[in-house]
Amino acid sequence: MLLNPAIARVPSMKQVRAYLAYSGWQSQVPGVGGTLWVRDGFKVGIPNTASEDRDITLGVLERLASCERSPKEELAARIRYHLMDVAFLRAANDYKITDTIPLEAAATMIGSTRKLLRASGTTAWREQSEIGGNYARRGDAVLKSARMDHTIEGSFVIPVLVPLTEPADRAVPEARSETLELFSSAPEPFERRVTRTFAQSILAVREIIVQPERFPSASDLNDVVLRGVSREFCSAVAAILSEPAVSEFETRFDWANAIPASSTMPTSVVIESEAVERIELAAERLKRGRIDQRSVFSGDIVELRHVAQEPFGDIWISTIRKGRRSEIKVQLPFAHYQEAVAWHREQRAVIVEGQIKLGPSRRLVVDAPHSCRPIDEIFLPAS
Repeated sequence: MLLNPAIARVPSMKQVRAYLAYSGWQSQVPGVGGTLWVRDGFKVGIPNTASEDRDITLGVLERLASCERSPKEELAARIRYHLMDVAFLRAANDYKITDTIPLEAAATMIGSTRKLLRASGTTAWREQSEIGGNYARRGDAVLKSARMDHTIEGSFVIPVLVPLTEPADRAVPEARSETLELFSSAPEPFERRVTRTFAQSILAVREIIVQPERFPSASDLNDVVLRGVSREFCSAVAAILSEPAVSEFETRFDWANAIPASSTMPTSVVIESEAVERIELAAERLKRGRIDQRSVFSGDIVELRHVAQEPFGDIWISTIRKGRRSEIKVQLPFAHYQEAVAWHREQRAVIVEGQIKLGPSRRLVVDAPHSCRPIDEIFLPAS
């Protein structure tokens, strides 16, 4: 975990129960005073009381830490954050930000953090170059549920906590036979889609807008939009970098253990203040940008199916289309399908370009995609 155990608070009893269920502990029949949980010969008692008693919770933590042979502080962090994505936003300056930060810079940092998450909540629902006040209600709901943890000493760091909805199990189990290969998994919660969009957006800003020697072309800007970047997102980043007290802005991510993230997901992105003019110019260009949402979509692979000897395999992408969650079937040549199997195992979201049609039973289908690749394969424009 990237989390510093020193900042972990005592988890709630509800979080303890959720962690136990996730970690393979089995609950027994509840008694009058509580429930016994067992695993590998160990037993932990959890009281039935709905009230939060810190001393009782600490006693449960000590017992559980002994059973799992883990330091109590690290266990507390795992329990508290196991169903939360955490984004650490850091403003750094060796001279002006040490134990304190100028109040104006702190206010900008907090306000811009809210704008970054809100913009990501909308572009996770529908990619667009400019939101223009038309924010998605579903994205705003994620913003409303997010929490800000206490800041961390040193350079000014804001930990933003995004609680995730536990994914429901899919009805179709994973199976293999001589004639059929089938892989299946639950779609990522929308809250994870938001934090993933946040992460891939800030990475796209750095790698496509900031780092290349030349300014990105219209095609390059189209690519950053497809990864979730909007004018509002760029403007919020530029506002932070414009503060005289800020020399660099770092965003670090710690993904919830309960919902595994791909190892290719960004964990830390740093942008220096010298990039502010480029980002402001990109924001201005994005104001006039448009993308063809009819032919490009992104999401996680939730099912793969291949019949023996067939030259093609089918994958299903969970995405957002016309304001609702949809699953679109994409037909791939067998070699490409085998790559998709690996992407699915690695929890890598993909981006697909191709004409979407209505197939049998009015299901959405792309039978000849122009491209299908992991969304984390962000390229650097030629200099």
